[in-house]
Amino acid sequence: MLARFAMGLPSFNEADTIATVTADVDAALQSLPFDASAVVVNADNSSPDGTAETFLRVPTAAPKQVITTPYRAGKGANVRALLEFAREDDCDGLLLVDSDLAEVPTTWIHALLGEIRGGAEFCYPLRAATWNGGDLTYHLAYPILAGAFGIDLREPLCGEVAISRRGVDRLLHTAWHPEDSGFGVDLLMASVAARGGWTAVQLHPRRRNKLRSFSPDADGLRMGAKFAESAAAARHRVGDRLAEPPPAALVPSPADAPPDTRGLVPLRDPDIEQLSAGTTRWLRDSVRDDSLAALPAHVRDGLAALIRCGDIAAGLPWPLWRDCLIAWISEQPSASADTPVSLLETLFLARVVGHHTEIAGRTDWYATVRAQARDMFDHRHGLWNAFRAT
Repeated sequence: MLARFAMGLPSFNEADTIATVTADVDAALQSLPFDASAVVVNADNSSPDGTAETFLRVPTAAPKQVITTPYRAGKGANVRALLEFAREDDCDGLLLVDSDLAEVPTTWIHALLGEIRGGAEFCYPLRAATWNGGDLTYHLAYPILAGAFGIDLREPLCGEVAISRRGVDRLLHTAWHPEDSGFGVDLLMASVAARGGWTAVQLHPRRRNKLRSFSPDADGLRMGAKFAESAAAARHRVGDRLAEPPPAALVPSPADAPPDTRGLVPLRDPDIEQLSAGTTRWLRDSVRDDSLAALPAHVRDGLAALIRCGDIAAGLPWPLWRDCLIAWISEQPSASADTPVSLLETLFLARVVGHHTEIAGRTDWYATVRAQARDMFDHRHGLWNAFRAT
């Protein structure tokens, strides 16, 4: 029987890029190395810039359809609409593709769909890592999933994920929380995939789109909703996992990431310098106004020591950030002394600074990212113990 796939393009204000993405996806579908039919579906958050209209104007061999979701409803709202479409259209699989990419290589589509056709329930990409392009993955999602689920899933927040019919059903039968309508949907999908049926495939070349997710506000560089929703999703998904025994082993990735051939990490970077100035100021203020009170004593003492000796400008070392993450995840969300997510974001940004301090001038920087995930797995019992203690 001929396989049928839905190609899902979630979007909000992507009129400048969605035409290229649509044309690239359609071209890849015409050269699949196996027989299949496909429909290209744009789920759009009622973009005022004409994203959906631009999508429909692109000439394609595959049929196209637009699903309109409420204005600024979030990435997760679009993803859920695409999952429901795939189920209702009786598709054998759904491939999500970010609509803000500069290009979508044919090899990506072939490889991801090929793994679903071969029996995988979720297929994630592995591309050459970029030292300044995956902070939320490197310091939050990847280590948390390694520690709580025991999986070496290195691109859990990527926009290109292939999902089988059964994977679609599993996601739609999972309880969704408010943050899953936004950026939390990536951790929702990764947590479901982590429970079985996932694989990863090496892809070339690396993504050609905007690197960092920071944006300026009155206080400097921040991540805002992307961090808040991802952190909330991490807490919910890991909280569910902590009701079960810890993983016995760290399951290795089925594929390896291509090497980064761009050379040394620069000794200085404008984003890092701006983050250092902002986080130093915020954390000094936090000590003065006692807003660190919700953190465990050993975390507060470690932060206070860094601030007193002036080393906070160099950022947070991994062990201190790891302990911050464990404390955050193990808190009951309704606790009266709950750590404000704005403080957690500041600590996260300080860890980004600390990571650059550690990798500046190195070519083997990605080894530190993998070491963090391994270290979180090695400290998983501390995560379980902290959760039980609350």
